[in-house]
Amino acid sequence: MDFRLLNEETLPQAAALWDYCFEKKETPFHQWYFSQYCLKQNRILGGFEEGRLATMLHLNPYVIRLRGRDFRVPYIVGVATDPEARGNHVMGQLMDTCFTMLRAMKVPFAILMPIHAGLYQPYGFSYICRRSHYRVPLDSLDLAGSALATLAVRRIPTPEAENVIAPVYEKALTRYNGYAVRDHRVWENLLITANQEAIETVIVKEDADVLGYALYNRDGETVKVQELITVSAPARLRLLQYFKGFYGNYRTLDWLAEEDDLTYLRLTHQEMAPRCAPFMMGRVVNAAQLLSELPVPSSLVGKELVIGVRDDTIALNTMLVKLRFSDKGTELLNTLEAPAALMDVGTLMQLAFGIYAPEQLLHAGLLHVETEVALAVLMELFPKQVNYINEYF
Repeated sequence: MDFRLLNEETLPQAAALWDYCFEKKETPFHQWYFSQYCLKQNRILGGFEEGRLATMLHLNPYVIRLRGRDFRVPYIVGVATDPEARGNHVMGQLMDTCFTMLRAMKVPFAILMPIHAGLYQPYGFSYICRRSHYRVPLDSLDLAGSALATLAVRRIPTPEAENVIAPVYEKALTRYNGYAVRDHRVWENLLITANQEAIETVIVKEDADVLGYALYNRDGETVKVQELITVSAPARLRLLQYFKGFYGNYRTLDWLAEEDDLTYLRLTHQEMAPRCAPFMMGRVVNAAQLLSELPVPSSLVGKELVIGVRDDTIALNTMLVKLRFSDKGTELLNTLEAPAALMDVGTLMQLAFGIYAPEQLLHAGLLHVETEVALAVLMELFPKQVNYINEYF
């Protein structure tokens, strides 16, 4: 199979394969994505047989803020294979080619949102973000005894919302890890596509200060929240009160909240508590680069740790290495010493993002450590984080 980046000549084949597997070509998103986004903002890697596109993936650019550092990485979307080519391991070949290309581009890791995790786990992807998924009857959304009278809600035009809501996003997200840093390009893409999908925007204000916002749509009997971000708890309650006002015309609130959201503590029945929803996966592309670029806590300066990493797909990530920590970062040294910690590349990705603490991964059998000292170093190097990301293409 011939793997190569698509160009304007081959782009129509990608649009046709997307139409077959995902949104239809008549939909506004498909028309916008293939006329305004593809090849202008992203790259598309495809596998061709006799000049015909058999498999593809799209590499959409994002900046991810991880442990206080910004990483320019691809968000892999649109992974698709023509049914005629399925069963021939073409997706595996596509992934191998993609990883080789990304390493050459000095990309440390990639992210994707899985439709089915089992498709991607064999290629070294592991979960890096989870969310709290609420489905609450609107008539049961009694959250506060007062009307929070000082807070006002206002609907604003979605296409014009960036200047109003972007500062709220930027302020609120500082308490999270692994989130997308949204510049004007990202906001414009988000709000254009949101408007095409009839998503409305509501803000909550106290006097002239905007304290939060929600992007949502109304479909059937459900009010579905795409994003709800606030800088204060009262602002969040006021937005939820706003959604309760839809009861009568709609029955259910569907909301994918942050992992650490505690709204359920105010709900009157335990059955309304959210379910844990694994959301985003990640994949280490260059383990040495990632380890060297992550920040080093001052408490580790002058210390060392020998680790072993196994990667069944990218051979260059399989390594026995001594990590030497300094105030300039982590130096990776060749060594013949026995490893004090062993992990596969999926566990390394989860440690880097901090979705689980090293101690949790140890008890789950996903991490092996030889000594309490080694575990203590890992706990300092990879403290647990609360991750949040809410990008869909």
